[in-house]
Amino acid sequence: MPVHNRRHRPGTSTLRRAAGVMTLGLSLVLSTQAGAVTDTPKPGEILDLSRQETLSPDELYRRLDRAQLILIGEQHDNPRHHAVESLLLGELVRPGTAVVFEMLGPDLPLADLGVTSSKQELSTALEAGTGGWDWDSYAPLYRLTLEQGGKLVSGNLSREQINALYQGDETGLPEAETSSRGAISAAVRERLGEEIEQQHCEPVPEERLGPMVDIQLARDARMAAQLKQGADRQPAVLVAGGFHVRKDLGVPQQLDAADSAVVLLVSVRDSGRSLAAGSCSRHRLPITSGLPRPSRRAITAPK
Repeated sequence: MPVHNRRHRPGTSTLRRAAGVMTLGLSLVLSTQAGAVTDTPKPGEILDLSRQETLSPDELYRRLDRAQLILIGEQHDNPRHHAVESLLLGELVRPGTAVVFEMLGPDLPLADLGVTSSKQELSTALEAGTGGWDWDSYAPLYRLTLEQGGKLVSGNLSREQINALYQGDETGLPEAETSSRGAISAAVRERLGEEIEQQHCEPVPEERLGPMVDIQLARDARMAAQLKQGADRQPAVLVAGGFHVRKDLGVPQQLDAADSAVVLLVSVRDSGRSLAAGSCSRHRLPITSGLPRPSRRAITAPK
């Protein structure tokens, strides 16, 4: 795998100031390790979970340089996560880099946007069509991507596709995505259903749970397909909720692990305890449905 040189490397203090109480959990090897952080990370640390090592920012970027597919997982409403993503995209995006955003649907005029697009042109093209996502949080990431010559790529299904899936109709989806989703094991589907029920803090009737699992897997299949297509000539990047980048349940299940690197942003207390820890909580894991408002962390059935 060729190593791609980046323009600059931020110093450790720069990354730590921007990260605040962040932990980046980095796994770069073929593995079946779980996506949740089980160690006791310290605020501001960069951890390679596969090797149980603490990394410097330079070491992080050197390892990302070797990956064709880079998945960044966030908590959608955490501004510190967006600050770290700005640093990461500032290093990873170069002319022609495809950046797949979970927040962007398939019907947006993304091809009309480029390095010369103004802030107003970006807002006119995307703000109304991404109403469920906080514009002030994501517009700077979209603009940064374009300013560096990168391409904005849709990573989500349309509302019509999600509603159809909930009714058991998958005819509107590409065959490759349907096949990729169909290859997911029954064990993974069962664990995903359990996670959805945890998010709802109560049992979910099977007639609703099955379609909700299908929708989550279909969204993962779309992100995986867009990411692979974007990496045709150079590395591609995905920005999505942390649950979607989990190696045991998310998009990596539908990718070649040898080509991919996962960077998971996790909030931690000063004690090292993850803020995601806890029993029943709608904010425990960043699972989203895309309908109708992604600020609600639980997967919900379409209205």
